[in-house]
Amino acid sequence: MICPNLSLTMKTYQLKFLAWTFSAFLPPDDPSARQEADYYELLGVEKNASADEIKKAYRKRSLELHPDKLRQRGMRFQGEVVTEDEARHKFQQMKASYDTLSDPKKRKVYDALGYKGLEFIVNPSHAWDPHNLLGNLAKSSVFDRAKLMLLIMLFFGLVLMQPILICAKVDQVLDENGGALEETSWFAILIPFWIFALLFGLVMVIGKAFLALLQWISLVVGVVFFSLKFDNIVSWDYAIVFIPLYVWVILRALEANMEMKAVKEAMSKMVTIEYIEKYILNEKKQDENGNDIEGGFHRTYNDLSEEERDQINKDYIIVHVPPRQMDPGEQAENSIEHDLDQIERSPEYQEALSQHQSSFQKIQKIILPEIPLMILVILQLDLNKTWNWGLTFLPLWVSMFLECCGGCYGFFCTASLAHLEADEAMAAHLAKQKEAKEAAKDEEAKDSFENDAKPAADSEEKLNSVEPTAAESPTCIPLGSDAAKNDDADSFKKNEIDAAVAVAATNDATVETNKATKENKSNKVADAPGDDRQETSDGTQNDEPDMFTMDEEAFQFYQEAEQEAESKATEAQSKAIASFCNIIFQAIIASLFVAKLNEVYAERQDEIMDGTNSYSAFWILFPLLLVAGCTISCCACAIFCAADIDNVISSDENQDDTEVPSPQNDAEAAQTSVNSVPAGAEASESGKVSSDDNEKKKREVDAADIVKEEDITAEESLHDLD
Repeated sequence: MICPNLSLTMKTYQLKFLAWTFSAFLPPDDPSARQEADYYELLGVEKNASADEIKKAYRKRSLELHPDKLRQRGMRFQGEVVTEDEARHKFQQMKASYDTLSDPKKRKVYDALGYKGLEFIVNPSHAWDPHNLLGNLAKSSVFDRAKLMLLIMLFFGLVLMQPILICAKVDQVLDENGGALEETSWFAILIPFWIFALLFGLVMVIGKAFLALLQWISLVVGVVFFSLKFDNIVSWDYAIVFIPLYVWVILRALEANMEMKAVKEAMSKMVTIEYIEKYILNEKKQDENGNDIEGGFHRTYNDLSEEERDQINKDYIIVHVPPRQMDPGEQAENSIEHDLDQIERSPEYQEALSQHQSSFQKIQKIILPEIPLMILVILQLDLNKTWNWGLTFLPLWVSMFLECCGGCYGFFCTASLAHLEADEAMAAHLAKQKEAKEAAKDEEAKDSFENDAKPAADSEEKLNSVEPTAAESPTCIPLGSDAAKNDDADSFKKNEIDAAVAVAATNDATVETNKATKENKSNKVADAPGDDRQETSDGTQNDEPDMFTMDEEAFQFYQEAEQEAESKATEAQSKAIASFCNIIFQAIIASLFVAKLNEVYAERQDEIMDGTNSYSAFWILFPLLLVAGCTISCCACAIFCAADIDNVISSDENQDDTEVPSPQNDAEAAQTSVNSVPAGAEASESGKVSSDDNEKKKREVDAADIVKEEDITAEESLHDLD
């Protein structure tokens, strides 16, 4: 009969093993801190207690710690007198115990790791902080650090065990003296690979990655075929031995193609909330004549029900577009091209585009160099060609050269193009800003001209309304009559109107003069960029250079554009550096392997199977060993030389404080140095000290004279002012 707590016991043991292995990263025991009591002891239950027993014990202890019950018992709890603060603390511990033991997951972690391990797992944001991890590592014991270092060395040992065995087998086969591994089967040499293949296959079965599992099976079958060929169990040609590798390449190409199709389909489904509201929820409908039918209600995404939102999320992929600062005078575009451009700017679309490019690069690597290299190797082995192996690996060299060119382009050209794009964006922004300012100035000048021309128009209207006609004007009017009086009044009004018209004309001339002055100033600013001198209003040349001005808005836009360009350049350069390192690493290993093949086949043609004259196969493995050794050394320094960050920071601050001298300390130090002069030195330096005192007194007298002269000058100035 299977124990019901078997799974609980297995998980507990797993957690204990992990805690014991990585104990260097767990918080150390602090003797000065308050020790947390055992949760089971606080509740008064056994470690195998059930959930009901824990619940009953918690209720019982809670009643015992109730303030009224404690006062009735004289503040006694379990035979001891406690204060209200102690009772409150015990109740908090009791509640924490119940919260932990009533939760099955937290209880498993507590049983395995205890209180500190529970805090480490429950609060990962605080526990997994690099600052805290390094502090815990610095406070851990040497034994805990040694366990961590042993685990790292074990990992690299397992990774390098298989290539080391292969190199040892090759060296002993080529050596005329042979060795213990010369007669060993290749199936026995590849035992680490078979174990790893089995474990990796189980992982893919659990993850239901069936296409990747088929690729892995075809690769493992290919290794089996090579082992049979090298052990002389079968006499197949290499064209047959490579059949599983053909399948492996085809499956990889098929997977890359499927990834590209899936990414394209996902990119076609990407929409924004604005796109959904504009083209999906409120799609324009047309009648039979092709005219748009306007809907009565505009729906938004928030108006949808839960079922409709689930359907939208199923049919589309909603992306989030980062906000973009609008240029001055720019209006939001309302076109489908603009909406599609917004979708392409989203991080989700950019990530999908990167995945598409990665899948395309996989297909490129399959086409070049894998397939041509495989064909050339089969021809070299089956037809016994005497080609140089460097020519056989020509597709690999070409592929590395193309990758190197791409890395150079990414390192140099991409960074320059990013800054050029930033400059172009800045120029376009300044141009739009200038157009907006000119439009505002024209509008202001137009309004000013209209306001100045309005009084003149009113004056002309009055003049036209009072001007007499020829039919109404008499030929002779007697003096003193009413007609003569009316004529005098009309002439007086006409003179008044003429004066108003003259004033309006003067205002018009002033407006035109101001406008011409503004145009001259704008022409001064818009001079040719190559000419540093400006032409003034009177036609003379100004030698002062043109000063470039930038307002706060343009400066902010410039900073954002430069930061974006700098981030793009940094990302491109980091990718290029990683590509360079990868290419150099591959080129070194491939060159050593090709040189070894040339020496071995040259000896075979001479019917000499002695490999003592050629270098060892371990030299092919040397780059891997070098990288592994450097990594292990860095890990050892980081583990055993780790220091507590808090102590380091505090010591640095104390050192900075001690390095800042105060004037009082300087005076005391000077007095101490004077008092600590030896007797002989004091006698020998007496003449020098006396001369220094004389010079000091002389400087003081000169300073006093200067102060007196300044006071006299100040008094004379005040007297003149009076």
